Amino acid sequence: MIAQNIRSGLISLILGVSSVLFSFSVTAAERITFNYPPFGQFDIKVADLEAFATKGEITAELAYYLDRLPPQQLARLPEILSTPLEFDPLTIAKFSNSSVGEVVLENFGKGIRGDVKRNGFYALRGAIIAAAFDDQGLTVINLLRQFPLSTVYLDLKVLTRYIQRGTALSKNRAAINQAWFADNEYQQGTNNPNNDHTKLERLPELKIQGKYTWHKQTIAYHNPRRPNPGYLDLYQPSTEQPVPLIVISHGVASSRLTFAYLAKHLVSHGFAVAVIEHNDISLNKFDRFLTGQERFPEPNNLIDQPLDVKYVLDQLESKSKINLQQVGIIGQSFGGYTSLALAGGELIADQTATECDPENYRDVVLDLSSLAKCTLNELNQPRIQLKDPRIKAAIAINPMGKIFGQAGMSSIQVPTMLIGGTNDLIMPPVIEQIRPFSWLDQDLDKYLVLFKPGTHFSFLQEGLGVLPVPDTVVGPSPTSAYPALKTLSTAFFKVYLAQQPEYQTYLQSDRSNQISNNAFELSIIRSLTTTQLEEIVNNN
Repeated sequence: MIAQNIRSGLISLILGVSSVLFSFSVTAAERITFNYPPFGQFDIKVADLEAFATKGEITAELAYYLDRLPPQQLARLPEILSTPLEFDPLTIAKFSNSSVGEVVLENFGKGIRGDVKRNGFYALRGAIIAAAFDDQGLTVINLLRQFPLSTVYLDLKVLTRYIQRGTALSKNRAAINQAWFADNEYQQGTNNPNNDHTKLERLPELKIQGKYTWHKQTIAYHNPRRPNPGYLDLYQPSTEQPVPLIVISHGVASSRLTFAYLAKHLVSHGFAVAVIEHNDISLNKFDRFLTGQERFPEPNNLIDQPLDVKYVLDQLESKSKINLQQVGIIGQSFGGYTSLALAGGELIADQTATECDPENYRDVVLDLSSLAKCTLNELNQPRIQLKDPRIKAAIAINPMGKIFGQAGMSSIQVPTMLIGGTNDLIMPPVIEQIRPFSWLDQDLDKYLVLFKPGTHFSFLQEGLGVLPVPDTVVGPSPTSAYPALKTLSTAFFKVYLAQQPEYQTYLQSDRSNQISNNAFELSIIRSLTTTQLEEIVNNN
């Protein structure tokens, strides 16, 4: 009875997970085969799946598997099998032939094979491209017709990695909720006991516009490592004296408009703000990429994006009303990585990284930081230090932090704030923000801010993206997160750039409830050791 329950559960899991995976890229030609010792081999006929998806017919053999699916998965299965991906065929072809696309397909090919031993990379790529250019588009069913082999073999060892990753993300989310969104020891003792709690009432409300008027100008800049000039929007307050500068660096498929709302807020509080557009990962670049007119970003962007900021700062030396010895930086996602690199985070190549081993079964498809780590190794530079001494404080939102490792993160020596969303599936908080936060020097002025239920999209300007992101992945309306980000960033730079320590009171852990709202709950952490983090994660 136990064996039967195990077998039934596994079949349900495999069919469900495979359906989800195939909805993105792959399936089989005549049959899908997987082996589960000691129960033996299982087969699903493609013809049965096609009849089910197109006509609603269920054969006796297919019923054996469908009966083991949860009702919600069963209801969605026909849609998963027959809905085309809405991407330009040439875009799909170009991506599959890009360096990143090849890594993605090769790792899918480890679990979805052309035969028992051979990676399914070539069969997958050929079938994907053929289906994409077919009139019916890239659907699972159409992919079945284009797959060049009669059988696709599922390697459960690899698929288990996907399952384990999903389980780990769920476990880590529960650990975060328990540790930092409940009354316990990890939220105690993080504030200055001598803090005057009446100060906040005497200070201005930072989530609203400040007193300064301002003007904006668009300026071209040139990074000599890039073929074309880029652009930045420079916001300057109407002041007589030089003011500190804050640079904003965006992430993939964004632009200098993505954080215009934050730039306008910060300039109204007396800071100059330079919002840089990074050519190689910009919104326009990805718009062209998705229509097949552009190549995919290259690994060199790990170096080139931080250098964009350096060259912008060099160019702004001529601006007399900007104090370029007091520069702060804010970055989101890949821009968050840029912030940490310029703040002093050192890139240290690791040619022995197991996730980069072609024969290793680790999942780097869904771990973008590991994928970046592998591309870093391709640059053949053992250590890369991109620190700019003009940067005096850094905020990294949803950053890719794991790429630095403990040694690289510990080299940061300026006040740093890491911001993460508890529901971020693209840069999961424990892996990319919380653990890297624990690697920072314990004597550093540092802050970890967690937004619940924040996602990777919670701080972006609404309506600007080109990628089709479901509402469930976006989470609550980003406009609900803007006030908290405005308050935190303004206070942080008032303290560390404008030398106004009284604003420190906004950044204390016991003020997080006053910054939270109905959509987002905040937790501000000032100290965390790797030992404490392991205890939090392992005891959940």
